[in-house]
Amino acid sequence: MAKKQFDFFIKNFEFSVFFERMIFSTFLFSFMFDIQFSSRLAPKSVSIIPIYAGDSRSELRQTLEHFSPPQKKAILQVLQSSRLPHKGHVPVYSAQALVLLFIIGKKTKTSRRDIRERGEEIFSLAKRYHLEELTIFSGSLSEENVRAFHEGIILGSYEFLQFKTKKNDNDSSKNLKKIVFFGAKNTQEHDWLQALENSTRLTKDLVNLPPMAANPSYVVSTAEKIAKKYKKVSIKIFEMKELEKLGFGGIVGVGKAGEEKPSLIILHYEGGKRGEAPIALIGKGVTYDTGGLNIKTMSMRTMKQDIAGAATVLGAFEALVLMGIQKNIIVVIPTAENAISEESYRPDDVLTMYNGKTVEVTNTDAEGRLLLADALSYTEKNWKPRMMLTIATLTGCCNYAVGHDITAILGNNKTLMETLKNSALAVDEPVWELPLHEQYKKYLKSNIADLVNSTKKFRAGTIEGGLFLENFVSSKMPWCHLDIASVAFGDVSEMATGRNVRLLIDFVKRF
Repeated sequence: MAKKQFDFFIKNFEFSVFFERMIFSTFLFSFMFDIQFSSRLAPKSVSIIPIYAGDSRSELRQTLEHFSPPQKKAILQVLQSSRLPHKGHVPVYSAQALVLLFIIGKKTKTSRRDIRERGEEIFSLAKRYHLEELTIFSGSLSEENVRAFHEGIILGSYEFLQFKTKKNDNDSSKNLKKIVFFGAKNTQEHDWLQALENSTRLTKDLVNLPPMAANPSYVVSTAEKIAKKYKKVSIKIFEMKELEKLGFGGIVGVGKAGEEKPSLIILHYEGGKRGEAPIALIGKGVTYDTGGLNIKTMSMRTMKQDIAGAATVLGAFEALVLMGIQKNIIVVIPTAENAISEESYRPDDVLTMYNGKTVEVTNTDAEGRLLLADALSYTEKNWKPRMMLTIATLTGCCNYAVGHDITAILGNNKTLMETLKNSALAVDEPVWELPLHEQYKKYLKSNIADLVNSTKKFRAGTIEGGLFLENFVSSKMPWCHLDIASVAFGDVSEMATGRNVRLLIDFVKRF
């Protein structure tokens, strides 16, 4: 081996080991802080009481019973003030520990989602006051809204600091180390919050990581670590040679140009009865999308987000396993880079897919559907699941169809779609169903193959993506697709949102 080649190999080996140690040591499977439930108020603990604007002593009677007379007197004086804001927080000082009245808004105009989003502000509030410990009361919130508030606190605690070498002034403050939710011990709620924190952090980190770190090998490594951690989880990985041998023409075609070759990952959780058909969650794992030879001409900035489908199913799967759900689940992830090299697949190529159908490539930037198509065919043939769900940042058109707050859904089964909609309502992550319109199917016909992977003959791109995938699902198999291109990544924050992790968890529990 030439010296330059050897030096390059050593440099990249050391780089990959660095990431392996650094990233997994920071985010995998543990709370960032200690979470407890207790009916005893620690004397020095700072307390947060969520209230609605206009709340009086009567709404907070039970909460106030747990405070000392000086604290109670100080709180009542603040409540009687005409200067209280309709939203925000007010510090209440007395001779004893600080109390923060956290005003959520007017009760009649505040939704459960509003309460969850206000809860997300607690972590930054703790940093502002340099707090290491907090006690959270239920205040005047209902039981349902208390849970939403708790979820918000957990979701808002996420930070992505792996690549920060210099802390800013805010980060130099003390970190929150302990949260006590005031009340009787609640094992179920504790386990749910732990699962929620682990799963959303895993999902967000995978999307936020730069593509030089979160490449196909890293996705494989992440899945292997999940499988190793839990007794009831097994894993199967198909690498390049096996993919070629078994006829995964879509995955091989897209991924062969990458320095990191493609893989197909199957995680299997046996939480249900032996032999019972599993629920299949299939996530697109394109770790970076240049567009291929149809290179993205506007910008490929933030195209690391194309891993979001895979990241979402991994996060939801880890949570469901941690919660010990009594169902069989498989997660299937085709992972690849849509790169450019002498091995790139070309416009005008014809790919033979896993199910034998042929696809004329008209656009190499419509690559995600080729990966998912092979994954769908493989999953139905070899696992015979109860249903299949695909999730991907599939089409940029989705942003124009439903905007930045809604996930587009398509599917072939009414019961499945209604369950998905009910889950969306339950977790406050809105979805909107688009039709698999019969009249549009003709636009996917090819003159020389069975299908084209993209067409310019009509503009309903999100529907087009769904119609293409439908060709790789039998009519008897319940299937739905979630296009998360509109919600997976924040346009302003340029960070992962973690959206649809909670939706998938609720969906699997219901179906």
